[in-house]
Amino acid sequence: MTMSAHSASQSLQQARARVNRLLDDMDSGAPVSAGSAFRVATGKEHRFDAALAVLAAAASHRPGLRSFRHREGPADCAVEYRIQEDWDSAGAFRAWWNSPAVQQFQQQAEGLVVSSPEIQIDRGAWDTNGKPVDLKGSGQDGEFRAGIPIPSPRFRDNRDGTVTDCLTNLTWLQDADAFPELPWMEAMRAPRTLADGSHGLKDGSRPGDWRAPNIRELLSLLDYGSDKPPILTKNHPFKRVRPAIYWVSTSLFPAPHISWQMTLGIGPTVFDLKTSRNRLWPVRGNQSRVPKTGQKQCFSEVPGAPPIACAGTGQDGELQAGAAWPEQRFTDNGDGTVTDHMTNLVWLKNGNPFGLRTWAQGLALCNALESGMYGLHDGSRPGDWRMPNIREAESLNDYGMVGPCLPAGHPFENVRPSSYWTSTSVTCAPSEAMFIIYGVGPAIFEMKEHPFFIWPVRNQR
Repeated sequence: MTMSAHSASQSLQQARARVNRLLDDMDSGAPVSAGSAFRVATGKEHRFDAALAVLAAAASHRPGLRSFRHREGPADCAVEYRIQEDWDSAGAFRAWWNSPAVQQFQQQAEGLVVSSPEIQIDRGAWDTNGKPVDLKGSGQDGEFRAGIPIPSPRFRDNRDGTVTDCLTNLTWLQDADAFPELPWMEAMRAPRTLADGSHGLKDGSRPGDWRAPNIRELLSLLDYGSDKPPILTKNHPFKRVRPAIYWVSTSLFPAPHISWQMTLGIGPTVFDLKTSRNRLWPVRGNQSRVPKTGQKQCFSEVPGAPPIACAGTGQDGELQAGAAWPEQRFTDNGDGTVTDHMTNLVWLKNGNPFGLRTWAQGLALCNALESGMYGLHDGSRPGDWRMPNIREAESLNDYGMVGPCLPAGHPFENVRPSSYWTSTSVTCAPSEAMFIIYGVGPAIFEMKEHPFFIWPVRNQR
């Protein structure tokens, strides 16, 4: 039965009040996602479509918005519309939620819906079953938001067929699908022919300026708080970014007839035979803030073949693009900790203090870690340590090493060449979280109930 205008108005007012109460209990700077479902009476879809288009246009200009998506689907005696929003902070969402644009949309919707709207707020933290939990005290990625702040705007459209990433200082081809699917060896050579006048370029570039990105460079585009594809989706200036597989120039060191690749549809780094065909997204720039990968050799697509000469291959081992590692990468602090001078992070020297643990157990154990435990005598207290996020965990990888894939001469002990949890949930499937394999290096995801190893980290004091 269709709701009366009075009952619809009352339910929306109640929903507004409930959302504002939830926001009152949240850190105003914490990221937040909101999902809404409206069941619209048959025959009134065109009016709802028009109101939704106005709302989406207003949302696109709001500061702090990462993505605003909507879709419609069938429902009994109605059409169901679902709206998904991702915001940089609860404060930004609150300003939008209480804006005239949202209130006007809700007033228009009152006479069009057949049941109370469903509104859910995800607070950037989820339990093992993927249910939202309080961010504060969760020990999750969304609570700490560790790392360098993302500039706003993140990307600059240079109006010449290129886009500069203001976080990494890399310049990307604006068209992310300019090349056909190619085998890896061809994909490494193809960007070297790019120049001003081709593929929409008016940047003055010459043949040899462009290259295939290495694994860290393409990884730098991923935003683990977004999806479809998982790059910063709010008004980014790229064209034809496909939720597909893209090659990188970094070979899989223990089996170098295989190359790393990035699945931009969901985000993990995986690998494939170099004879396979995948997409390519060219990049250029010699003053990148992205660290080098550590790979220094070049390889063919032939199984068991020795390294090849690097000159002219366009491979990671030839170009070794990125910011140089410090001459002394690690310092053993003599108190059960090790400082990484590339990231200024402090790691537990013991790379396997807890054994195999579920994701939730790992979060709790890291949060409780303190001086006097597991060889620590650094004066740390509970709350100082945390489970690393996916970028922190990946930063230890040396893509020219294997089992474990850590830089040569590192002072760590007891590191297992196996799977380690990170504190980063999978946004589109929050019952899963990202993990990394320190045997070879990939970042993948798994159900949070699965037991993996844990390696605590903290900031320098």
